[in-house]
Amino acid sequence: MQNFRNLKVWQKSHELVIDIYRHTAHFPSDERFGMRSLLRRTATEIPSSVAYGTGKKTDAEFAQALYSALGHGSRLEYHLLLSRDLELFTEGDYNFLNERLVEVKKMITVFGGRLS
Repeated sequence: MQNFRNLKVWQKSHELVIDIYRHTAHFPSDERFGMRSLLRRTATEIPSSVAYGTGKKTDAEFAQALYSALGHGSRLEYHLLLSRDLELFTEGDYNFLNERLVEVKKMITVFGGRLS
């Protein structure tokens, strides 16, 4: 069993969640239970899945948790795009968050591949 806090992929995904929270703080109040909540919940699933995987007994089970994190990352990628298209994010904010997300997804893919 590993300590998830020591994993770079968890650290980067945790930083992404914090960035999502900060960049959604200015969303309109009518998005409180809409896109703001959806973005935050989806982003949180990524490091949560990584942490969950560290508690598994086998590398194959850990890899499965990482692929779940990757799926949440793809879902977040769409939510970011939609938020930009709805003009909830500026182009700059969208680009910043999307670049961070792409980096995390690449890390998950490489790490998961090593475990499989």
